[in-house]
Amino acid sequence: MSCLLSFRLIFAIIGWRIAGGRGLILGFLLGWLFDSIYRRPTIHFTFQHGTDDFSGYQKEERQWQPYVDVTLQEAYRTLGIRETATDEEVRQAYRQMALRYHPDRVEAQGEAAKEEAEKKFREVTEARDTIFRARGL
Repeated sequence: MSCLLSFRLIFAIIGWRIAGGRGLILGFLLGWLFDSIYRRPTIHFTFQHGTDDFSGYQKEERQWQPYVDVTLQEAYRTLGIRETATDEEVRQAYRQMALRYHPDRVEAQGEAAKEEAEKKFREVTEARDTIFRARGL
């Protein structure tokens, strides 16, 4: 969480103005408690470089783009499980979703249904990989 937008800094300043050093410490601790309760998604900014062509001129301008890191939460939501699920529950949820959305199961329903199933199957596989990567498996 950004230091400038955190409750820790705000409460520490208010505590310092009211009660001095002790108020600063108590305000910081109270702000830390509020930060942990009202946790907001962190926004990271990535710098995208333009590609150079052979003449040395840049084709695109450089620009800042926001990137919100909520992929792990989306992965749990895709598999339909909670974040407190065990590794075996994650594997079981993946197996159930993979069987449900496997492209070979809807092959007789037409090309559009098969493409949708392939898309959903890729999402389920990416969700499982994201969770396993986050857990170090």
